[in-house]
Amino acid sequence: MGTMREDYLPGCGYKIYQDPEEFTFTTDSIFLARFAHLAGKASVLELGCGTGAVSLCLAARGAAKVTGLDLNPRMTKLMNRSAEANGLSQVQALTWDIKEIKNFCPTESFDLVAANPPYRNSGRERSVGTAACHEKTAVLEDFFAAAAYALRSRGRFALVQLPERFMEAVELAAKYHLQPKRLQWVHASVDKPAWIFLLEMTKNGKYGLEVLPPLIMYTAAGDLTTQATRPLAPEPNTGPEMV
Repeated sequence: MGTMREDYLPGCGYKIYQDPEEFTFTTDSIFLARFAHLAGKASVLELGCGTGAVSLCLAARGAAKVTGLDLNPRMTKLMNRSAEANGLSQVQALTWDIKEIKNFCPTESFDLVAANPPYRNSGRERSVGTAACHEKTAVLEDFFAAAAYALRSRGRFALVQLPERFMEAVELAAKYHLQPKRLQWVHASVDKPAWIFLLEMTKNGKYGLEVLPPLIMYTAAGDLTTQATRPLAPEPNTGPEMV
């Protein structure tokens, strides 16, 4: 049956129910939800949603509809419980294999796709959250293929991954006509190498990549920076479409 724990999402205060024996969200999910460009009244799909930290945060930012897909029914059950507890009728999770995306929705159904895929394609496996951390049920290309299918033309795909897989992500983006538009490296501190990157791509977009200032998590004194603790404010419906 597993265990259940009630936590709160930083930046918005929403309740989130998690199972520490399965997987619990980490800061990379919060950074991804802050990073994604969210247009007004956007329809959002999260691939491999887990307990829904990214989906719930995007709802807090004003997404009109958020759908999370995960192969683990325990995760989708917890995400739906969290959505209900926060009164988010526009948020739902479904147990679904992202490799079967064509049986889930028509092509070009979503404005934004977000994904925090498993980071590891090799190496020692964790005893907890193996499928969330290691490519056991889906590989990185499966996420790109699903995003390319589900996104409308000029829709956006926001991704978080390890630096060692950056070039793989760039190659997959080219293969699936997902043009990199925004990139941000995330560092634990100013003197440390990046430990993850945030990349946003536009389907059928034009060339033109914006490299944002790095996101630094901790000050020299060991405190969280203002960057790392920025609230999840609703996205203003301003600014041009990324093409």
